[in-house]
Amino acid sequence: MRVKPQRWCGMWDVLPDAARSIVKELIIHGPQSRTALARTLRLSTGSLTRLTKPMVDAGLLVEGDVVHDPVNGRPTRPLDVAAGEHRFFGVKLTADRVHAVITDLRAQIVAARDEPIPDHAPQAVCRQVRRLLDELSGGEEAPVGAGVTLGGDARSAAQLGGERLVDSSYLGWRQVPLKSLLEEALGVPCVIKNDVAALSHQHHWFGAARGLRDFALVSIGAGVGYALVVHDHLVPAAESDLGMFAHLVLNGGGPMCGEGHRGCASAYLASESIVTAARQGLRRPVTYEEVMRLAADGDKVCLGVVGEAADALGRLIAQVATYSMVKTVIVAGEGVELARVAKDGLDRALSANRRGRPDSVDVLIEVDDFREWARGGAVVAIQSFVTGSD
Repeated sequence: MRVKPQRWCGMWDVLPDAARSIVKELIIHGPQSRTALARTLRLSTGSLTRLTKPMVDAGLLVEGDVVHDPVNGRPTRPLDVAAGEHRFFGVKLTADRVHAVITDLRAQIVAARDEPIPDHAPQAVCRQVRRLLDELSGGEEAPVGAGVTLGGDARSAAQLGGERLVDSSYLGWRQVPLKSLLEEALGVPCVIKNDVAALSHQHHWFGAARGLRDFALVSIGAGVGYALVVHDHLVPAAESDLGMFAHLVLNGGGPMCGEGHRGCASAYLASESIVTAARQGLRRPVTYEEVMRLAADGDKVCLGVVGEAADALGRLIAQVATYSMVKTVIVAGEGVELARVAKDGLDRALSANRRGRPDSVDVLIEVDDFREWARGGAVVAIQSFVTGSD
């Protein structure tokens, strides 16, 4: 059974920023020699030794086997974090399901589960999340922290005693003190984040964007989401700003979205818009997954619908890259299969809108897995633990 050492619990809250930077560097980039760490973080060797020795003694950091330092050739014992000794709880809430994971300090998933949400009352959802935590933990010690992510309208709607009140149209919530409800239910510190923002943090520290200082993330599925990281920091965005992105007009003569906008991103890329267009052409009910499968098999109706959507996605990515000047755009979300099925059409549209230079933007297409969204919740909890801020 895993037993988390207790020696470091009292010291973590008083670690200086420089020590936290060391832990962050090791978490993201793995074991390193003291010489390499000092050079990367611009610390003297003496300062690095002074900062790391108490953390090694307390079990926060561990020393590896002796190797020869690649910089000076001397024998050294690389430092690393005790990743397996820390557990974090990540949750993604959708309109009808809760997805939960337990991870280690490097956001590696050690247990996962998802299930329907039978009762959407905030207190009932918090109780369900607590039960999932107990089941996934298997009776072991509680996690260090938890991160819960929501989509759609999840936002700070008001302030009450300093706490953000959450709205979520998907769950039918308005001005819910979710953080305090969850902390009471779980008994650990909790971070509440927009799901697309959390996913971008996950990619930045542990995923496709690790090592990049600047990138954008576009998510497609039930809605259209966007996150922008510049100089290693997520650009803050109000919910109204994200809503404007989802309804950015791509073609003034295009189809109409549910809010009455013609030719906007949602009208082309939201899963319901794609299903509706295919249903009208096929004259029968159809699911999003079936539309993608039929398009891949050459069905003319679905090929046309998916082709239009891919063209819109290519234009949207081109606009994101042009306006933000990033060189990498990650495409994610439960609707990401569109980008794979119609990759050629996406590339053509991207090239046409980037003056014939599609290679000026690196488009990374991620997996469709809600565990990755839940993992994003664990990542924001890890970040809060390491940096000392939400």
